[in-house]
Amino acid sequence: MKLLLLMLLLPFYVLAGEPLIYADDSYFPVIYKDKEGQSAGILSQLLLHHAKITGTKLEIEHTSWRRAYEFATQGRGGVIGLSKTSARLSLFDYSDPIFDDNINIVVKKGREFPFSKVEDLKGKLVGVHLGASYGEFFDQAVANKMLSADASAVPAVRLKKLLHGRIDCALVGSGQLGLDSIVDADPELKANKSQFVILKHPLVKDTLYLGFAKNMNMLKYLQLFNQSIADAKLKKIIPETID
Repeated sequence: MKLLLLMLLLPFYVLAGEPLIYADDSYFPVIYKDKEGQSAGILSQLLLHHAKITGTKLEIEHTSWRRAYEFATQGRGGVIGLSKTSARLSLFDYSDPIFDDNINIVVKKGREFPFSKVEDLKGKLVGVHLGASYGEFFDQAVANKMLSADASAVPAVRLKKLLHGRIDCALVGSGQLGLDSIVDADPELKANKSQFVILKHPLVKDTLYLGFAKNMNMLKYLQLFNQSIADAKLKKIIPETID
């Protein structure tokens, strides 16, 4: 039945062409641009899988997350790696969930603190990714000035600020794998790898999606893409979650 639906939906998009998908250029290991300038990461593998099984060309453009999100809200293309919030529900049509990414709190060794809820970050300066949402509780805490957010577009910059004591903690996705991906790519961070500690409890479980601005009328395309998500999960191309 799923295969039949995929075949019925396919001809329109083969003729119309694949829409442009915007993506973060440094969301390790979820999706990023590698040293050769090519798209890489888990979400990139999903997009490649979708292109393969539908016979369509992959159109992906990497940029900063802030720009990717801004371009998507303007209806210039879709955006992958999008979180779902109540405010965004009025702006975007969403795919089915792709997978869950745990957003972790990283501190400098010797400066660990107990954490189990957002209130435990009260008074702290937290390094965040520019333009990202970390769930409504965290976003509201920033808006209410319960804590402060220091935004940067490059994850390595965030960790260097942590290393040099300019922030209290930093938010990093994908657990130890995500942290290692950032640290190992930068000589200074790699030389100080032992200085970074992930707190036991993640800040939030961030479910990721592909989204299009509602005025793009991409519900039929998303229905097709959902079939690719299901197939990729069945074939273990993408995980259910990254801890």
